[in-house]
Amino acid sequence: MNTFKLFMVAFWALAIVSCGGKKGGDSFEVSVDNTTIGGKLSSYFTLVDKTYKYKKGIVDEVNVELQCIEPLPENLKAYIAVEVLDEDGNVISARKADAWSFSDYDVLRQTSSGQTVTIKIENHENVGEEIPAKIRLSSIVEEDDEINGSNSLTSDESSSDDDVASILDESDDDIISTSSGSEDWDNLLQSYEQYVDKYISYLKKASKGDMTALSEYPALMQKAQEFSDKMKNAQSSMSASQWAKYNEITQKMLKAAQEMNE
Repeated sequence: MNTFKLFMVAFWALAIVSCGGKKGGDSFEVSVDNTTIGGKLSSYFTLVDKTYKYKKGIVDEVNVELQCIEPLPENLKAYIAVEVLDEDGNVISARKADAWSFSDYDVLRQTSSGQTVTIKIENHENVGEEIPAKIRLSSIVEEDDEINGSNSLTSDESSSDDDVASILDESDDDIISTSSGSEDWDNLLQSYEQYVDKYISYLKKASKGDMTALSEYPALMQKAQEFSDKMKNAQSSMSASQWAKYNEITQKMLKAAQEMNE
């Protein structure tokens, strides 16, 4: 089992790096500059007026509470960003809302009127050496084109080794072409999700002491690195919905890794 845990830690660390991993940093108490959320999300939620902890890092983050006016409709999705101000009210960071900052819009659909929900917002345009003192939120709300369909695949513990091998043996040309069109990123995400589903299946086998699964470690790490390299160049080319899909897939893998390593 020690071998399995080493496998888990190494792979999980690589996964975190590939989706913009974080390092620990200083925390600062910040107050709310405006409870009204910028953009159309203001029709559905307000920011609760209280003191929050803003954490600095490679990627800054803050957990905030939203109060529901009415749930976000099922046909809409919302991205939320945090704008950070100094003590004098000067804006020191104001990244546009996108799937990198917050894309768990399902929780906004599931919250009832009058309820509060706590969410984590990441700020990839961190404040650097500036001292954060106040925050306010902005949002983008748009139609969810994928509400009526999904390419999601479920993990299958009984998947054959041949199926897994076929994912691991894909060349870079099979994963994505040299161009960066929307369809190419969709193909990459589909391959990535297939890989993650097979990886989760192998985690379950390895947790039961299946040494055959553990023997796939080098190939799994190699393929993970390939995906990581591809994703590093994707931020300027992918749409917000594609980034949301990527984050959803990665979170599924990290959740499985956490559960298996407890």
